[in-house]
Amino acid sequence: MSELSAREYARILDLATAALHERCPDRLWPLLAAEVPRACGGDDFFLRKSEEWSARAGTVRLWTPGSSGAGGVADEAGRALRHGYPWAAYARSTTDRAPVTASQAAGEKAWHTSRTADTMRTAFGTDHVLGLPLPRASGPFNGYLLYRTGSPFTAAHLARAKRLQPVLDGIERQHELLVRWRHATQASHPHTDPDERATDYGLTPREISVLSLLAQCLTAATIGRRLGISPRTVHKHLENLYRKMGTTDRVATVLRARASHLLPHSPHPRA
Repeated sequence: MSELSAREYARILDLATAALHERCPDRLWPLLAAEVPRACGGDDFFLRKSEEWSARAGTVRLWTPGSSGAGGVADEAGRALRHGYPWAAYARSTTDRAPVTASQAAGEKAWHTSRTADTMRTAFGTDHVLGLPLPRASGPFNGYLLYRTGSPFTAAHLARAKRLQPVLDGIERQHELLVRWRHATQASHPHTDPDERATDYGLTPREISVLSLLAQCLTAATIGRRLGISPRTVHKHLENLYRKMGTTDRVATVLRARASHLLPHSPHPRA
């Protein structure tokens, strides 16, 4: 069965809904570690790759269900993973961002006789790896690495992983926007907690994301593309922002948000 069952799909949609209301998105990764491998036939953990790794640099984090944070990966396994075999070469060789196993990316014999595969067997006791990239990623592989012991990942597992890509991409987009908003606002207003100010106005994390993009003078259509939602949904979020901020248009909303320390000061005030 290649499709997600109704129950599995409902769990993933519940997770996506939780992501839109979570002010601390890092809390989502342990939940993902429980849901995503289960849906795709993997063991109960994953590695999340959100930055470019070199042979010696790049944080390698292992997420497990119920953990409060990501555990580091031992040096030898970390070096093998940062080397990027076979994902780095595969990502450079194609624009296809469909889920793919290590055996498919490198060739079955090449993968199973590689030093990386041997290290993974020693470090994790696993034999097979499934790469689940973010669909909008370009260049280096960015996404999730799922592991499986025993029999290989099947075509059904890959089909399920493909169904999950849009959900995971939406969670990643929301996470990136909230992290950037929080850092930029705290840097601009060091004595104010932006999360507390957002709570004062009753803003949801999704409305914060829309507000931060609105401050970049983006259209509803562009905001929708950034968030993976329709312009109509963006306009609904704007209506909620106007009501909660006590404003009637975009410019007044952004100005009030900056004055209320909900947004960083504009780098170009006259603009």
